[in-house]
Amino acid sequence: RAAEAWAEAGCQAPVKSSRPRVCGTGDPRGTGARHEPAPSLVDVAESSLLNKLIHTSLMESSHHVEILQQDPNSPLFSVKSFEELHLKKELLQGVYAMGFNRPSTIQETALPMMLPLPCRPQNLIAQSQSGKGKTAAFVLAMLSRVNGAEKYPQCLCLAPTYELALQIGHVIEKMGQFCADIRVTYAVQGNRGALREEQIVIGTPGTMLDWCFKRRVVNMKRISLFVLDEADVMIDHQGFSYQSIRIQRALPRGCQMLLFSTTFKETVWNFAMKIVSNPIIIKLRQEELTLSNIRQYYFVCRNREEKYEALCNIYGSITIGQAMIFCQVKQLVCQERVVVSLQSVEQQQQTCCKSSSCLSHASRGVTLLQLLNT
Repeated sequence: RAAEAWAEAGCQAPVKSSRPRVCGTGDPRGTGARHEPAPSLVDVAESSLLNKLIHTSLMESSHHVEILQQDPNSPLFSVKSFEELHLKKELLQGVYAMGFNRPSTIQETALPMMLPLPCRPQNLIAQSQSGKGKTAAFVLAMLSRVNGAEKYPQCLCLAPTYELALQIGHVIEKMGQFCADIRVTYAVQGNRGALREEQIVIGTPGTMLDWCFKRRVVNMKRISLFVLDEADVMIDHQGFSYQSIRIQRALPRGCQMLLFSTTFKETVWNFAMKIVSNPIIIKLRQEELTLSNIRQYYFVCRNREEKYEALCNIYGSITIGQAMIFCQVKQLVCQERVVVSLQSVEQQQQTCCKSSSCLSHASRGVTLLQLLNT
């Protein structure tokens, strides 16, 4: 009931609170626009959300990273344990409570650059696959930089969709569960509010822009850390890039900037270099961009009817504990033919529900909560 009440409020939660994580197409701009998002943008954002939901723990990896350093005089550090990062006791306790025993490959290199110790924080552009700990890495950086005694926003985090923003907030809540004074709020559609007192603000570009410039509920001069998650989606989309640049340009000179992404096209790398000064860049080797433990299959279908039939055959032939089915556009989610297909799935004793930006944020929050608790 507490989670559903939060979903109805749709907005604000302390780090230690429990709240639903939402799944669906969403409004990728966070502005309430009613037109349909570009399918390519939706595909990338939803794939990222799905990967975050699947990979709730770190996966072992033998992959190597390439480090490109802009300042040759700046020392590079790496760590093999979280104790070497000189974290606060409450934060280290939260890291271990999440099941992280030692840093992942990207965390070994990235965390010392993001945290105050052993060297000064540096701007960072990093590429990493899902399950390698990039979300946990920048969450750890935010929680480390926040002063819980100061009641104003100190860290901003941008995500391309409402659902991804909530998923990041979920990681903050789990990792910061022992940090009683740290709170997080969400700059998403429907949450307007007054002057914010929460130290961490997560949101979509459109609403974050509204908060920072129109409503002025966030004092940009006090922001010490700015995070851009899923930067390939954010920067490579015209609307997101404009909104992100406006926010970035209003930040104080000493604000640390972190850009994380699963993939980066060359044009996106070039753009990122223009808005992040003197960054250290961490990239995966090109041949290591595909996860070895993920298998992909496809069915050749000549039309949508064959797609519906294939969908029913899949669920009628194999045992699937949980699954997410994505449609190209939100109108397909509510089409009668899809409903019939899902009813066929339900005959296999599978409970089905629908979620899209046609529904309210509260409904989508409850839907994902049901999925994750099944």
